[in-house]
Amino acid sequence: MTATPRDKNPTPPLSAVDAYSKSSGVQPRSKNRNARSGETGADEAKANRTNAMLTRRAAVIGAFALPLAACSGGETATVRFKVIASATVDGQPTESSSVMEITYSKVSHSLIGNSGATRLYGEALIFNLGRKGTVYILPVEHPPHASLDLVYEYAILSTFGIRNSFGGLSSTDFDTLRNAKGRRTFNLRNTDRLPVFVAFSDEGNPKTILEVNPRKISERFPGVRFTGIEIEITDEPITKQLRERLPWLNTPKQVFDRDPPGKHRPESERPIGYLVTRAHFFGDGSR
Repeated sequence: MTATPRDKNPTPPLSAVDAYSKSSGVQPRSKNRNARSGETGADEAKANRTNAMLTRRAAVIGAFALPLAACSGGETATVRFKVIASATVDGQPTESSSVMEITYSKVSHSLIGNSGATRLYGEALIFNLGRKGTVYILPVEHPPHASLDLVYEYAILSTFGIRNSFGGLSSTDFDTLRNAKGRRTFNLRNTDRLPVFVAFSDEGNPKTILEVNPRKISERFPGVRFTGIEIEITDEPITKQLRERLPWLNTPKQVFDRDPPGKHRPESERPIGYLVTRAHFFGDGSR
């Protein structure tokens, strides 16, 4: 793959704590809920207390790994890709797309051994369905009975035939990423899972958000049939349209619903409006 154009102001690489968290599967959730979204409230405060021990564990290990990870000299590969969503609207085909970029890095010689880190740039795809309305495809997935999770970080690997996770990429895997080309059907870990699809009853009011099942999209948008997502390697600029379309994404305030103080439902029982934050509309490098 030819050298990928880079943004003028690149975001610094992941910290060792971030690298440890992603490679090991340990998620310091108090860090996620504050650093990723910048939002506060009773819900986040309770989560912080509940997960304090996990956060301290990640921080301590990350602190010890920092001097080693910083000078690891591990391999990296950057993939710029276009997410293309397709549908038919009253029988007529339509497509919408968004350009994103992901960098995979190998972290060597840390106290936890070889691991990996990622950095994703880009934003939710604005899926234009004409007079029927608009769906937003977030850069996260919502597994059944679970919290929101990474999506493209895993999907780019499986879409291009890489079996290893980003914590265990081989030199051959990095070569595959660097030489990736063409347009392929979206594949998330060899399953039929997809990113989160959401819509709004009123785009000006984020609390009107609702989750849309893409395979039953006609229930919300009559006459619309979702036909798939594809990934295409590109050198086009990273898409930056979402903040203008949804200005409330720029506010520092809490904009989504949260359970009241004293009530804390498991994440598996909460609707999307009680799970999502503004950060979930962007890759971690574009927040």
